Amino acid sequence: MARAVSKSSDISSESTPVPVVDLGGHYEDHKPDPADLSGARVPSNVPNFQGMKDIQTADWIENLMASSTIFTSPKGSFKLAGSGFHGSIQPIPAEIRQDPYVLRAVQRGRIAFIDEEKAVEKIAELRDESSTSESHMDRLRDSLNAGASENNGMYKIDLPDEAEPKGKAQTWEEIWTNSTSTPKTKNV
Repeated sequence: MARAVSKSSDISSESTPVPVVDLGGHYEDHKPDPADLSGARVPSNVPNFQGMKDIQTADWIENLMASSTIFTSPKGSFKLAGSGFHGSIQPIPAEIRQDPYVLRAVQRGRIAFIDEEKAVEKIAELRDESSTSESHMDRLRDSLNAGASENNGMYKIDLPDEAEPKGKAQTWEEIWTNSTSTPKTKNV
Protein backbone atom coordinates (compact mmCIF):
# COMPACT_ATOMS: atom_id res chain seq x y z
CA MET A 1 0.00 0.00 0.00
CA ALA A 2 1.48 3.31 -1.03
CA ARG A 3 1.30 6.13 1.45
CA ALA A 4 0.89 9.78 0.60
CA VAL A 5 2.43 12.82 2.18
CA SER A 6 1.33 16.39 1.77
CA LYS A 7 3.45 19.22 0.47
CA SER A 8 2.88 22.83 1.40
CA SER A 9 4.25 25.89 -0.32
CA ASP A 10 5.00 29.43 0.68
CA ILE A 11 2.55 30.77 -1.88
CA SER A 12 -0.63 29.04 -0.73
CA SER A 13 -1.79 28.09 2.73
CA GLU A 14 -3.18 24.76 1.51
CA SER A 15 -1.12 21.60 1.25
CA THR A 16 -1.14 19.31 -1.77
CA PRO A 17 -1.03 15.51 -1.44
CA VAL A 18 2.03 13.98 -3.12
CA PRO A 19 2.22 10.22 -3.84
CA VAL A 20 5.08 8.23 -2.38
CA VAL A 21 6.65 5.30 -4.22
CA ASP A 22 5.97 1.99 -2.52
CA LEU A 23 9.31 0.26 -1.85
CA GLY A 24 7.76 -2.93 -0.54
CA GLY A 25 8.12 -4.30 2.93
CA HIS A 26 5.71 -3.90 5.76
CA TYR A 27 5.01 -1.34 8.43
CA GLU A 28 5.30 -2.32 12.04
CA ASP A 29 4.10 -0.30 14.98
CA HIS A 30 6.56 -0.03 17.83
CA LYS A 31 5.35 -1.42 21.12
CA PRO A 32 7.58 -0.71 24.11
CA ASP A 33 8.65 -3.49 26.40
CA PRO A 34 6.44 -3.59 29.54
CA ALA A 35 9.57 -3.73 31.72
CA ASP A 36 10.73 -0.43 30.24
CA LEU A 37 7.35 1.17 30.93
CA SER A 38 7.28 0.02 34.54
CA GLY A 39 10.84 1.27 35.10
CA ALA A 40 9.92 4.67 33.72
CA ARG A 41 7.03 5.01 36.15
CA VAL A 42 9.17 4.39 39.26
CA PRO A 43 10.28 7.72 40.79
CA SER A 44 14.04 8.06 40.90
CA ASN A 45 15.51 8.24 44.34
CA VAL A 46 18.95 9.79 43.91
CA PRO A 47 20.85 9.58 47.20
CA ASN A 48 23.09 12.62 46.50
CA PHE A 49 20.12 14.88 45.92
CA GLN A 50 18.42 13.61 49.07
CA GLY A 51 21.62 14.36 50.98
CA MET A 52 21.66 17.94 49.77
CA LYS A 53 18.19 18.53 51.20
CA ASP A 54 19.53 17.76 54.68
CA ILE A 55 22.29 20.42 54.55
CA GLN A 56 21.78 23.11 57.18
CA THR A 57 22.54 26.53 55.72
CA ALA A 58 23.75 29.55 57.67
CA ASP A 59 24.48 33.22 57.03
CA TRP A 60 28.25 32.77 56.70
CA ILE A 61 30.40 30.49 54.56
CA GLU A 62 33.98 29.26 55.11
CA ASN A 63 36.42 27.98 52.50
CA LEU A 64 37.99 24.71 53.69
CA MET A 65 40.39 24.37 50.72
CA ALA A 66 43.90 25.79 50.51
CA SER A 67 43.15 27.43 47.15
CA SER A 68 40.79 30.32 46.54
CA THR A 69 37.24 29.68 45.31
CA ILE A 70 35.22 31.81 42.91
CA PHE A 71 31.46 31.39 42.46
CA THR A 72 29.43 33.31 39.88
CA SER A 73 25.77 32.98 38.95
CA PRO A 74 22.94 35.32 37.95
CA LYS A 75 21.80 35.25 41.59
CA GLY A 76 25.13 36.63 42.85
CA SER A 77 28.82 35.88 43.20
CA PHE A 78 31.57 35.61 45.78
CA LYS A 79 35.30 34.94 46.00
CA LEU A 80 36.75 33.11 48.97
CA ALA A 81 40.45 33.25 49.77
CA GLY A 82 42.32 30.09 50.75
CA SER A 83 41.63 28.50 54.11
CA GLY A 84 43.15 30.38 57.05
CA PHE A 85 43.51 33.72 55.20
CA HIS A 86 41.45 36.89 55.47
CA GLY A 87 38.60 36.57 52.96
CA SER A 88 38.10 32.83 53.47
CA ILE A 89 35.06 33.49 55.71
CA GLN A 90 32.30 35.71 54.34
CA PRO A 91 28.57 36.32 54.70
CA ILE A 92 26.53 34.78 51.88
CA PRO A 93 23.23 36.09 50.45
CA ALA A 94 20.11 33.99 51.04
CA GLU A 95 19.47 33.42 47.32
CA ILE A 96 22.88 31.79 46.85
CA ARG A 97 22.64 29.46 49.86
CA GLN A 98 20.35 26.99 48.08
CA ASP A 99 22.29 27.01 44.80
CA PRO A 100 23.18 23.41 43.75
CA TYR A 101 26.84 24.34 43.16
CA VAL A 102 27.19 25.66 46.71
CA LEU A 103 25.33 22.69 48.20
CA ARG A 104 27.54 20.21 46.30
CA ALA A 105 30.65 22.02 47.52
CA VAL A 106 29.38 21.75 51.09
CA GLN A 107 28.54 18.08 50.58
CA ARG A 108 32.06 17.39 49.27
CA GLY A 109 33.69 19.17 52.21
CA ARG A 110 35.13 22.05 50.16
CA ILE A 111 33.22 24.82 51.95
CA ALA A 112 31.10 24.92 55.09
CA PHE A 113 28.22 27.00 56.40
CA ILE A 114 28.91 28.56 59.80
CA ASP A 115 26.85 30.83 62.04
CA GLU A 116 27.78 34.43 62.81
CA GLU A 117 29.20 33.66 66.25
CA LYS A 118 31.67 31.08 64.91
CA ALA A 119 32.52 33.37 61.98
CA VAL A 120 33.48 36.28 64.26
CA GLU A 121 35.52 33.88 66.40
CA LYS A 122 37.40 32.44 63.40
CA ILE A 123 37.95 35.81 61.67
CA ALA A 124 40.07 36.95 64.62
CA GLU A 125 42.46 34.03 63.96
CA LEU A 126 42.83 34.60 60.19
CA ARG A 127 46.13 35.87 58.80
CA ASP A 128 46.98 38.08 55.83
CA GLU A 129 48.19 36.56 52.62
CA SER A 130 51.88 37.23 52.11
CA SER A 131 52.47 40.18 49.83
CA THR A 132 54.37 39.03 46.78
CA SER A 133 54.75 42.50 45.25
CA GLU A 134 58.19 43.08 46.82
CA SER A 135 59.56 39.69 45.78
CA HIS A 136 58.08 40.25 42.31
CA MET A 137 60.01 43.53 42.00
CA ASP A 138 63.21 41.81 43.14
CA ARG A 139 62.78 39.06 40.52
CA LEU A 140 62.06 41.68 37.85
CA ARG A 141 65.22 43.65 38.76
CA ASP A 142 67.30 40.45 38.68
CA SER A 143 65.95 39.48 35.29
CA LEU A 144 66.79 42.90 33.82
CA ASN A 145 70.31 43.27 35.28
CA ALA A 146 73.47 42.65 33.29
CA GLY A 147 74.30 38.95 32.97
CA ALA A 148 70.71 37.94 33.75
CA SER A 149 70.61 35.25 31.07
CA GLU A 150 73.54 33.45 32.71
CA ASN A 151 72.07 33.73 36.20
CA ASN A 152 68.33 33.33 35.73
CA GLY A 153 67.91 31.42 32.51
CA MET A 154 64.94 29.14 33.05
CA TYR A 155 65.40 27.37 29.73
CA LYS A 156 69.16 27.69 29.56
CA ILE A 157 70.81 24.67 27.94
CA ASP A 158 74.00 23.60 29.67
CA LEU A 159 76.74 23.21 27.07
CA PRO A 160 80.15 21.73 27.76
CA ASP A 161 83.22 23.86 27.05
CA GLU A 162 83.97 21.86 23.89
CA ALA A 163 80.72 23.06 22.37
CA GLU A 164 82.00 26.62 22.06
CA PRO A 165 83.53 27.41 18.65
CA LYS A 166 87.33 27.39 18.59
CA GLY A 167 89.30 29.14 15.92
CA LYS A 168 88.07 31.47 13.23
CA ALA A 169 84.65 31.23 11.64
CA GLN A 170 84.43 29.37 8.31
CA THR A 171 83.01 30.86 5.14
CA TRP A 172 80.26 29.10 3.21
CA GLU A 173 82.79 28.14 0.48
CA GLU A 174 84.97 26.37 3.03
CA ILE A 175 82.01 24.54 4.50
CA TRP A 176 80.79 23.58 1.01
CA THR A 177 84.15 22.16 -0.13
CA ASN A 178 84.77 20.22 3.09
CA SER A 179 81.26 18.75 3.23
CA THR A 180 80.73 15.08 2.33
CA SER A 181 76.94 15.29 2.07
CA THR A 182 76.61 18.15 -0.42
CA PRO A 183 76.95 17.54 -4.17
CA LYS A 184 80.08 18.86 -5.87
CA THR A 185 79.34 21.23 -8.70
CA LYS A 186 81.78 22.48 -11.36
CA ASN A 187 80.43 26.01 -11.39
CA VAL A 188 81.28 26.94 -7.82
